[in-house]
Amino acid sequence: MLKFGLRNIKTAIALMLTLCIEIIFYFISPDFATTWYSPFFAGIAAVYTMQRENSKSFALARIRSFGSIFGGIFGMVVVLMYESILKDYLIDHYGYVLHLIVLYALTAIFITLLIAILVRFKQHDLVFVSALTYLSVTISLRNNLPVFVFATNRISSTIIGVLITLLINNFRLSCHKNQDILFVSGLDECLLTNEKRLTPYTTYTLTTLIRDGLNFTISTTRTPASLSKILLGIPLKLELMIMNGVVNYDISKETFTDIKPMSKLAQDGIHDYFSKLDRNIFSYAIIDQALSIYHTTFENEAEERFYLDRKNDYFRNHIKGKISSNDPVVFYILLDKLSTIEAYVSDLKAICEKEISFQIYPYTKMVDYFFLKIHTSHTSKKLALDHFLSKHPLKTVIAFGSKSFDIDMMHSSDYSIALNSADEKVKAIADIILPSDDPDDLVKWMKRVYYMKKPVEYLNRMVITTKYNQTQSTK
Repeated sequence: MLKFGLRNIKTAIALMLTLCIEIIFYFISPDFATTWYSPFFAGIAAVYTMQRENSKSFALARIRSFGSIFGGIFGMVVVLMYESILKDYLIDHYGYVLHLIVLYALTAIFITLLIAILVRFKQHDLVFVSALTYLSVTISLRNNLPVFVFATNRISSTIIGVLITLLINNFRLSCHKNQDILFVSGLDECLLTNEKRLTPYTTYTLTTLIRDGLNFTISTTRTPASLSKILLGIPLKLELMIMNGVVNYDISKETFTDIKPMSKLAQDGIHDYFSKLDRNIFSYAIIDQALSIYHTTFENEAEERFYLDRKNDYFRNHIKGKISSNDPVVFYILLDKLSTIEAYVSDLKAICEKEISFQIYPYTKMVDYFFLKIHTSHTSKKLALDHFLSKHPLKTVIAFGSKSFDIDMMHSSDYSIALNSADEKVKAIADIILPSDDPDDLVKWMKRVYYMKKPVEYLNRMVITTKYNQTQSTK
C-alpha cells in the first residue's frame, strides 16, 4: 500500500505555491511573469530542497542557491563574451553549424575552469548544481531571451523555490506542549531495534520533538562509546544517566558528571579476591574525563572477543595492566559460564555485600557465556533519576523500560510504560503496556502525549485499561 507522509504533502504544497506565483506575477504584468520568473526552475528547486529534517533542507537550500548563482553567473559571462566576439562572425562567414561546434567546444572547456574553481575553494558539493545551471544558461533554449535576462530568471526562480520550501518546512501550527513532563527511557528492547539501533523514524521524530521543547533523557547501562553511535545526530539537551546510574553524561560536551565510584573497602576487597584467583577482571575508571579500562590476561575466548570488539572505540581507553589502588573504579566486568559467575557472586557477597550490587546477563555473541557486572550499591537507575530531578524539577515523570534493571526507575516515576516485548517482570509492574513490539510505536505514543491538552486524564485511563487487561488475562 502506498504511503503519503508529511514530506510528500509538504512537497506538493511547496510545488503548488511555486506554480501559483507565476499566476500572481501574470496579474501584475504578463511580460514580467514570462521574462523574470520560471515555474519550472522554481518547482525543481522546491522539490530538490524538501527534506524531512530542517538541517538537511537548509544544507540542500545552500547547495541549490549558491550553485545556481555561481553556475548562472559563470555561464552568463561565457555566453556574453562569445556572443560579443565570435557568434555573428562565425555565422556570417562559416555558417550555423560551425557556430554550434565552437559554442559547444567553449562550453566544454570552460566547465573545467568552473569545476576547478569550486574544488580550489573546497565547494565540492556545489559542483553538480553549478554545472547544471551553467549548461542551462550556455546551451539550453532561452525562448529568445537575452542571456542576462535568462540567467537572472534562472537564478531568481531557483531562490524563490528554495525559500518557499524552507518556509513550508519550518511552518508549525500552534499547539499545546507539555513541557512540564520528563520522558526518560531505556534503550535495549525499548527504543532500539533488534539490530541495536534507532529506526530512521525514531531518530527524526526525537530530533523534531526535542527541538520543539520536549524534555527527554536516557537511562542506560551503556557507556558513551556505544551511545555516541546510537544517538548520533539527536540534539539531546539534558544529560544522560549512564552505566546504571553510576555517572551522568553530557553527550554534547562529552563530559562526565556526578561520578559515583566504588567505595575503597569494596574496591580493595574485589581486587584482593580476584588477585588470589589470578583471574582477569575489566576495571572501568574515569580518569581526567576519559573512560579507562584495565585488564590483564584474558580468562577465556569470550573476554578476548569482548575486548577486540571494543579496543578501537574512540570513547574508551584500554590499558593492559592492573589499575592503581588510588584510582577509583566505577564498575567491574568479567565474562564466564553462569555457574562460575554465581560462585563469584556468592564469595563476593560474603566479603562486602553491603557495598556492591551485581548484574548478570547473557553475552549474545557467544553461547553459554554471561556478563557479571559489579558496581556500587549506593547507586541505581532510581537514585540517578532522583538526583536528576533534584536538578531538573519537573511536574510529571514518564519512564519507559524493558529490563529488570529498569524496574526501580519505573517504580520511581509517575507513570511507567513498557512495550509488549519487555521482560515479564517489567510488564508485571508497568502502569501502561503498549500492545506492540515496535520502538516506533513508543515514540509515536510519546509524541501524542507531549502535544495533547489533558495528558494526565489520558494516562489515567490507559492505566485503568492496562490493569483491566492484565486481570482478564490471568482469569
